[in-house]
Amino acid sequence: MQTRSFTKSLLTAFALTSGIALGCVIGGGSNECPTGNNNHELGDTCYCDAGYDWEDPNDPNNLNCVDDTPKPGGDCTEPNNIVIDGECFCDAGYEWCSDDPNDFSCCQEPGHDDGSGGDDVADTGVDTGADTGTDTGADTGVDTGADTGNDTGVEPDPASCTTENEGASFCSNTEAQGPGGSRYWLCTSGEWVENTTAGDESCMFDGFDFAYGCVSVADSVQFVCGDGPGTACEGDTAICVDMDVINYCLYGKLTEDSCMRICSEEGDDMGVTYDYGECAMDTMECFCCDAGTEGCPA
Repeated sequence: MQTRSFTKSLLTAFALTSGIALGCVIGGGSNECPTGNNNHELGDTCYCDAGYDWEDPNDPNNLNCVDDTPKPGGDCTEPNNIVIDGECFCDAGYEWCSDDPNDFSCCQEPGHDDGSGGDDVADTGVDTGADTGTDTGADTGVDTGADTGNDTGVEPDPASCTTENEGASFCSNTEAQGPGGSRYWLCTSGEWVENTTAGDESCMFDGFDFAYGCVSVADSVQFVCGDGPGTACEGDTAICVDMDVINYCLYGKLTEDSCMRICSEEGDDMGVTYDYGECAMDTMECFCCDAGTEGCPA
């Protein structure tokens, strides 16, 4: 029998996750990061929940989390800020950058290793950004694989758009870079013309709500599609829409998914799935459990 509550990791290029912590650190964590102690585990690292901070930040063996020092809620507008009971705190995994009461910026806190080894943050393997596999144009003749860096915004070579290459497409991002911040062009009348609506149009035609952007895959350009509001966002935060639906920021766009689907179909970083899943309003996380486990509604 299993019970887990976890935060989605957004580390891989096609993986699927403002102020509120995203759900899913599947599994009650190790004995070094006990549940019910105002902390949670991401991979092999223990973090304090939103509104809490380490009792002794300098002692890696002290995993107790205590009430953090709040700041006035009215100015709680910086990235990774969260309002709790009218007061401003840093979101889970973040801490105040300074003790200045007028500085609301939050810096990522390193967390404490739970002693089990491995990477600091686990990839849950949750992929809710669908790749439509749609080839939107012919080979541009430009070697887009030559750019192996992580910077986006590569523009097409003007010389590669000719009348013979009419209708060819080009995407600024490689598959490894992912679709976030990508740009898309079509070869039209001998010139590369940027098209900002083709992605959404293609994804909506395939039954999705919006496109995160495009990626170059081999000799084609593909749009990566998602469901939900699709509005601009930043960070890896999330919020429960209801007892099942969770909205979170992915590739810079607000994405919607079902905790029941995530828990029962995608599972955790080890591929373990669960009988039941719901969005926990108190933690803004997907809570997963197996039928018969204490506390599991299933």
